[in-house]
Amino acid sequence: TTIDWTVPAGPGGYSATTEAISKTLIAEGLLTSTTTDFKPGAGGTTGLAHFQTIKGKQNAALIIGIALTGGMAQVANKNTSDLLASVPIARVMREYNAIFVPANSKYKTLNQFVNDVNTNGRAIAVSGGNVGGVDHQVIGALLKTANVPISKLNYVVGTGSEPLTKVLSGAAPVGVIGIVDVLPYVADNRLRILGISSPKPIAGVKGKTFIQQGYNLVYGNWRGVMAPADISEANRLNFVKVMDVMRSTDTWKQVLATNKWYDEFAGGKDFNAFLKTHIPEIKAFIAEIGL
Repeated sequence: TTIDWTVPAGPGGYSATTEAISKTLIAEGLLTSTTTDFKPGAGGTTGLAHFQTIKGKQNAALIIGIALTGGMAQVANKNTSDLLASVPIARVMREYNAIFVPANSKYKTLNQFVNDVNTNGRAIAVSGGNVGGVDHQVIGALLKTANVPISKLNYVVGTGSEPLTKVLSGAAPVGVIGIVDVLPYVADNRLRILGISSPKPIAGVKGKTFIQQGYNLVYGNWRGVMAPADISEANRLNFVKVMDVMRSTDTWKQVLATNKWYDEFAGGKDFNAFLKTHIPEIKAFIAEIGL
């Protein structure tokens, strides 16, 4: 058996997830090979639209996440695709974000940074991933929680590891990125974490949660797998079962631990129910934070 992945972006977080799934399934003898087709653009909607033209391929799969649902909300006037026209298989994980600064930054706490943005607004550049992506959503949600007008946010887009290089070089005083990406630089004392967006502290991560610092906010990027609209019921059930089996393997548990991912599994109908509530919620949220 093989999975032909469509990735609605360039190489990065999505492909890290498809590779992790594929390697686990191959290691467990549940899969023999995979292919990957990168289709970036328009907040992920280019990849979604392409995937929805695939017919008669029962082994096709699309990796999705909050960057796609957020992207769809931002290009709503130009986007005609309905995500739920494809078939939800499983949400496999959730990943949380870190707000980080150089080790010698004047900001010692998250509060100091938030207060400075409130006072000095756009004088403070914050570097993160693509416009409207999860990094942007996290910082927007934090300011909203702190009652700081979103118009005060000077968000500087960097792709891939650029938020790290921008902060390390002094081009931006503050950055936002997935937790695992910042850890090597924290370990060698080049960067410091001001706050993490997870519900609880994470083992091996030097940084307090937003909640521990008085901000009632948990915000993370989930990723999941979709199948084509024309998948047979037998194949759908089998794909959901394979994902469920994968979830309980030691190989996958190791993947979660290594990447500091949370196991927030939702299979089949549960994933479908999640998407039905999540899509309108994120649409409202994207509008609220001015995207």
